[in-house]
Amino acid sequence: MKFTISSSSNDSINASYKEQAQNLLDYLVTIENAELCWGSCSISIMGLCYDSFVRARKPIHGYTSKKYEDDINNLPYADHQVFDTTYDLKKHIFYDADVIICLAGGTGTISEFFGHLEEIRSNDADRLLVIYDENHHFDSTLALIDDLVSRNFNSASIYDYFKVAHSVSEFESILKEAGKI
Repeated sequence: MKFTISSSSNDSINASYKEQAQNLLDYLVTIENAELCWGSCSISIMGLCYDSFVRARKPIHGYTSKKYEDDINNLPYADHQVFDTTYDLKKHIFYDADVIICLAGGTGTISEFFGHLEEIRSNDADRLLVIYDENHHFDSTLALIDDLVSRNFNSASIYDYFKVAHSVSEFESILKEAGKI
């Protein structure tokens, strides 16, 4: 099962976000057929993703844009694809995934969440989209969705296209409910 992970690539974030991401990563690598699909990056939570899957000897598929291509040298155990634009990158990483997980991150992660959400909603794409929110990082994002629903910019059916997990056990239950494990 290919897990696409969107998360922070800023190494100056609070260590608690990294610790909470590591909780989920420690679980993901125990899944027998787990593979990582992620934006090739050697630092912050993105680097933790790589390190966790390397230690577990799991397949790693990296996606990057030409701007960050040099970082591939720091990630020798992944196969990499390099794209001209982030739009091309996001398209490929989306379609290569079985489960998409959003961990704590900045505008890139939030835009990826909304991009994935719209691709699933608009095209009935068969992908499981999960916000892993052990630290309530996504409260403002979820409040925005609530606001859009309350003002009828989105119908309440928008909630059908993604799940939220606040712990590893909740995440595991989501995978089981979706028939992924």
